[in-house]
Amino acid sequence: MLTYTPQAERQQAVTPPQSEKPWFLLLLCVLWLLPGLVGHDPWKPAENQSVAVIARMLQGGDWGVPLLAGQPYLGFSPLYYWCAALLGKTLAWTGIALHDLARIVTGIWMALALWGVGLAGRELHGRRQGRVAVVLLVGSVGLLQWGHHASPAVLGLTAFSWQMYALALARRRPLHAGALLGATWLVLLLGATWGEALLAMACALVLPVFPAWRRSGYLAALLAAFVVSLPLGLLWPLYLQQHAPAVFADWLVSHSLGIYGGLGALRFFHQPGYLYSIAAWFAFPVLPIAGWALWQVRRNLGDSRWLLPLVQLLAVVAWLIFAGRPSDSQALLFLVPLAVLAAGGVDDLRRGAASSLFWFGTTTFAAIAVALWGCWLALMLGWPDGLAGQLRQLSPSYVPGMGIGTLFAVGLSVAWVRVLMGKRPFGRRAATSWACGLTLVWGLLVGLWQPWLDASKSYREVGQGLQEAVTGKTGCIELMQMGSAQQGGIAYFSGLDVRGPDAAGANACPLVLVQSGIADATRGKLLWQGARPGESQERFFLYRRP
Repeated sequence: MLTYTPQAERQQAVTPPQSEKPWFLLLLCVLWLLPGLVGHDPWKPAENQSVAVIARMLQGGDWGVPLLAGQPYLGFSPLYYWCAALLGKTLAWTGIALHDLARIVTGIWMALALWGVGLAGRELHGRRQGRVAVVLLVGSVGLLQWGHHASPAVLGLTAFSWQMYALALARRRPLHAGALLGATWLVLLLGATWGEALLAMACALVLPVFPAWRRSGYLAALLAAFVVSLPLGLLWPLYLQQHAPAVFADWLVSHSLGIYGGLGALRFFHQPGYLYSIAAWFAFPVLPIAGWALWQVRRNLGDSRWLLPLVQLLAVVAWLIFAGRPSDSQALLFLVPLAVLAAGGVDDLRRGAASSLFWFGTTTFAAIAVALWGCWLALMLGWPDGLAGQLRQLSPSYVPGMGIGTLFAVGLSVAWVRVLMGKRPFGRRAATSWACGLTLVWGLLVGLWQPWLDASKSYREVGQGLQEAVTGKTGCIELMQMGSAQQGGIAYFSGLDVRGPDAAGANACPLVLVQSGIADATRGKLLWQGARPGESQERFFLYRRP
């Protein structure tokens, strides 16, 4: 995997050469995947909401109706929350925090996504290229946050990875592919939105236009997929309709199609330039490598190994361009076809392009690593005074210290230097070096800086301070003028009966918690105020209503 192989030799190879190191790929995936899954409180943009929904389920809430601060939370179907709640219930005896268990669920789904991309790359381009597809996906900058974030967004990535494999497999084993395809659609119906499910189905239904999929076996695969997915995928909407008709109506009208709104409130073309504004960094380096691969085979794009990922890529691009409210989490779907396309062309990169990628990655990640180590040493030693003082001011509740994270950072740095001492940077070697560098930076950020970041990003002190302030008082608390992340963090860490402005009975709550810059005496008697450590803008004020 670490050496360059010309395309002709790659196609003729029957058995893997002895120089291959499959253990290296596994180690790279583990070192990329595990850091950041445990050891810190929920962070923005989506963890506070996810963990609050999961906690409400475990506290006796209706598992069929996701609730955030007493309000239906319908941005995603509940499969991710169910998985995390089941794991939390099963492993409650271990004492592992619920938010850590939720991220472990993300790690499991992320591992499945990497597996699916690898299988798709192998099926389309050959066995060794499947490994390259995994390396390229791991090296994608935009995946770094969402691949370690407690959010249902990872389910879409996983489903589209396996859909790519199922569609590639359909020409060879149609019934097996049909079952896999149905499972991916089921994940989208129960874990994402109808919008993503319809996008996936559209990608599959358009393929018979091309001769490679215009056969009876593929039609059998499609039929099997619908039989597997639709009956089970409709169970949750039917449950909502029967047990919470008002929530079902809200979901169907406003949320069922995800970034396109709902059937009764469609949203189109709100930010047509969004994808272009993030693609250069979000999909680096798979985007330029995939572009080069397509240019190299531009006369053979009808070949199924290029046609399938290209169809899915164009569908996802159109999906994001015409969307009503695109986001980074939805752009994850963009990475899957790019990784598979790039895997087929990475070995054909010109020497200059491969060397440029290698040296750009090496210098960039080396500079970032030196900066992370230097700032961390300044924080530990208290010198130089100016830098150390600024870092302490940004996270005033952080207590400097060393632990297993420091040892991990040292080991990872040494391992990265060892990787750089390998052979010359052709094709996959350059891609592997990039992925290793990104893994190094992520590992250093987690190993050295996670406690410092957590001390300023967590809502734990706000929630616990609010809990102490209402000791001995009865009644619910209405949350006002705050976003869903703040509502989720306060609900999770306080454990109180807090209700968002749209929750039932919120207006009747005797207490109200307001996010504001300054206190407002017209709201009633001020009982408490608080904020996250180091936060000067986002403050919370608790009042008793007059």
